[in-house]
Amino acid sequence: MRRHRSERQSGMRKRWLVAAGAVLTATIGVVLVPAAAGGAGRHRDPFDAAGPLDIRAIGVDQATRDVELWVRTRGRFGLEQLNRRPDVANPSARFLCLHLHRPGSSRVRQLCFGPKDHGKDVLGYATLHGDGSIKSFQRIRARVERRGPRSISARFRADAAGLGPHVYFWRYLSHWRGRPCDRGSPSSGDRARRADGRGTDPGHWSDRRATERCLDQAPNRRWAKFRLHPVQPVGCTAGASPVRNGSRGRKRVALTFDDGPSGYTPKILKILRREHAKGTFFEIGAQVPGLASTSRKVIESGNELGNHSMHHESHPGSASMAETSRRIRKATGFTPCLFRPPGGGYDSRVLGDAHRLGMATVIWDVDPTDWSTPGTGAIYSRVVGATRPGSIVLMHDGGGNRSQTVAALPQIIHTLRGRGYSFVTVTKLLRQRTIWGEVH
Repeated sequence: MRRHRSERQSGMRKRWLVAAGAVLTATIGVVLVPAAAGGAGRHRDPFDAAGPLDIRAIGVDQATRDVELWVRTRGRFGLEQLNRRPDVANPSARFLCLHLHRPGSSRVRQLCFGPKDHGKDVLGYATLHGDGSIKSFQRIRARVERRGPRSISARFRADAAGLGPHVYFWRYLSHWRGRPCDRGSPSSGDRARRADGRGTDPGHWSDRRATERCLDQAPNRRWAKFRLHPVQPVGCTAGASPVRNGSRGRKRVALTFDDGPSGYTPKILKILRREHAKGTFFEIGAQVPGLASTSRKVIESGNELGNHSMHHESHPGSASMAETSRRIRKATGFTPCLFRPPGGGYDSRVLGDAHRLGMATVIWDVDPTDWSTPGTGAIYSRVVGATRPGSIVLMHDGGGNRSQTVAALPQIIHTLRGRGYSFVTVTKLLRQRTIWGEVH
């Protein structure tokens, strides 16, 4: 008899959680309007569950490329007490999760708090079947902060959870197991909630068993709305000038390409994307208008653009630099903070003009002279033979036949990666900051 009762309770509990978290046509159209008292995407929840994980306030916000989650509960809890991969049919599970989905899609994503994984902050990320069971699961890196024993926030990259620019509906779910949730007569808090009319929604307190007293969902009986806006780099911060390399203390390298955009630029971008490497492209202003889409692809693929003067002239003036930056900004929405003088020639006037336009002057410490087409093998051996931690490597994606550079690039990356190097933009190599903004 006890076994059958337990099965019925487990089935009821699972149905309640699925109804709370799955995509329900009847509830999708009901959107909670953000309260004026809270920030964007932040809401309050009534006192409507027993146990410490009764949800009191919640939020989902965008922070440039990231998504930030925020929850405050009625009671104290520890991350080590939560399961980041919960079984919703298990009455002993303790969890605090976010469910979200795109309108019109049956795919529900679940993000759950849990303890550190080998000393690192992570969230449990799962996609769910229609019955609420887990379809796929992985841990994603996050920056988790405790602002007190009843509050927690997490920030993670949107693309790590498969989230792209779109409208999403979201809701938090929590469950606790312990003394406040055991069977027995209702607690004084339960009676108070019933007395003032709260917690009496159909399928909620009036119809829930004692084993469901510590289940909570917020917002109740509806989904909140969240829009993830497209963002991209719109600028960066400039450091000291001139610079020939980054820190020698880390095995990071900046691959740079001059004299584009050209027909070779997409080929180099394809290699960088395939090899999970980043590069910096110093563009000639006169060439940008005719190849604006190519310049946009540089930014869209996570690489970086720099200023290489209007006409590849020696010791360019302020007007040349300013017009080149204007054309790059018009084509891509990105304002360069890096300037490379053609041929590497500069004086105090060139440095000063670049600085007044918000740009650091970047030279290099590895030059395979690929512009002279010495052969694929020569380009490869010169780069891998001279590269050191913090090196800035000069190559070309324009200004002539660059097929040898394209051919040498994959093996350069493979060899240096085998030696422990990673490939970053110049801004990252120099420990400067990329500025992100919304795409219009």
